[in-house]
Amino acid sequence: MSLQIVRFSAAVDSAAELRDCLTSVFTALEAASTTGLAYTAYASESGTDFILALELTAPTTNPLLALPEAQRRRDAISRAAGGLIAPTPEPFTIVGSYTS
Repeated sequence: MSLQIVRFSAAVDSAAELRDCLTSVFTALEAASTTGLAYTAYASESGTDFILALELTAPTTNPLLALPEAQRRRDAISRAAGGLIAPTPEPFTIVGSYTS
């Protein structure tokens, strides 16, 4: 299992576009009936700070890479974060999890 986290801040004027891009990625994942991953996007109450969490059951394959919507999301993140490239995913270790 693999867990990657991306954290970044966006300008207020680009936050709405970014939310739309993220929504389109989730819609595409559902339409493709994608399995083997858990993908979660968090936004701060202010709407300008984001955390994206990608958990893969098989870390050698990332279904997001095949989605055009995910490429648009990466481009939107890059613009929103004010850089030429999107923030780099940071690997994390899952210490524990509880769901009820």
